Amino acid sequence: MRLAVWLLVAGWLCLPTGASARTLEVGPQRTLTAPSDAARIAEAGDRVVIDPGEYFDCAFWRADGITIEAAPGDAVVFTDRTCGGKAAFVISGNDVTLRGLTFTRMRVPDGNGAGIRAEGRNLTIEHCRFVNSQMAILAAGQPTGTIAIADSEFTDNGACNSGCVGAIGTGPLARLRIERSRFGGPRGEANAAAPQISSGAQTLELIDNKIEDGDGASSLLVSFNGDGALTMSGNMLEKGPRTPDSRAAILATGAGWSSPASVTLTRNTLVNHTGRSGVLLVDWTGGSPKLNRNVIGNDDVAVSTQGIWRHRARYLLDKAIDIKDAIRHAAGSILRSLRIVA
Repeated sequence: MRLAVWLLVAGWLCLPTGASARTLEVGPQRTLTAPSDAARIAEAGDRVVIDPGEYFDCAFWRADGITIEAAPGDAVVFTDRTCGGKAAFVISGNDVTLRGLTFTRMRVPDGNGAGIRAEGRNLTIEHCRFVNSQMAILAAGQPTGTIAIADSEFTDNGACNSGCVGAIGTGPLARLRIERSRFGGPRGEANAAAPQISSGAQTLELIDNKIEDGDGASSLLVSFNGDGALTMSGNMLEKGPRTPDSRAAILATGAGWSSPASVTLTRNTLVNHTGRSGVLLVDWTGGSPKLNRNVIGNDDVAVSTQGIWRHRARYLLDKAIDIKDAIRHAAGSILRSLRIVA
C-alpha cells in the first residue's frame, strides 16, 4: 500500500506543469512563411526567429515574454505595410524583446506610421534599424512600463505634419533608456520639423548616443516633458544648418508649472552648424540643472531659461480650459438628470 502511494505521488510530481516555450521559425521556405503567421499562434515565452529577406508584412504581437529576432545572415527587413493604421509591429504584449530587425518606409494617412507601436509594458530593442518612415517608434502611455533601446540606428525618419515626432515619441513611462545608438538626419521640410526624441517618461536616460540633424531639419534633438529625471551622458549632439530652431538642442519642460524634474548633463558635446549662437539646454522645469564637463562652441550657451514664463502662462491657460470643460460637462449631466426626473 505504501509503495502504491509513493508511486502515485512520484508520478504526479513528474507531470508537466505548463507548456514549454517554443522556437517558431519564420521564412519563405518555412511552414510559417510570414511573421504575422507566427504572431497569430505565439504564446508566452516563445522565441520567433525570422529568416533573412524582405517582408511586405505586418503583425499584432499580443503574447507576453516573447523574443522576436533575425536569424544569422543577411538583413531581415519589414517594409511598406502597417497594421491597424499604426505600424509594422503593433506590440501589446508585455516583456517583449526585438533583436536584429529593420523597419522601413512605413506610412499611414494620419502621418505617424511607425516601425513599432508599443502598447504593452517593458519593451527591449537591440541592434535594430529604422529607416525612412514617418516615425520609428511611437509608444502609448504606460506609467509603469519601460522601453530600453541599445545599439540601434534611426535614419531619415519624420516627414509628418507639424507636431509629429521625428524618430521616437512616448507618452508617460516609468523609464526610457537609449544607449549606443545613432539618430541620423530626419526627413521633411524645416517648417514641419519635430524633435528627434520626445518623451514624457518619468526617467529619460540617453547614454553614449549620436543624435544629429545632418542634412535634415529637426526642431529639437531631445524634448523631455516627464516629471522625474533627465540624464544625458556621453552624447554627441549636432544641430544642422536647416533646423527651424537654432536656439536649443535639448528642451526640458517638466510636467507642469514647476516640475520637480531633475536634469543632469555630463560629457555631452554640442556641434552647432546653424551659423548662429545656440543653447545646449533650455530648461523650463524651474529646477537647478547639473551640468558637468560638457563641450560647446565659443558662441554657444550651456543653459538658458528663455521662454519659461510664456510656457507657464500657456500651461495655466490649458488648465483653465480643462476646468471650464469639466464644469460644462458636469453641468450638462446635472441638467439631463433633472429632465429625466421631471
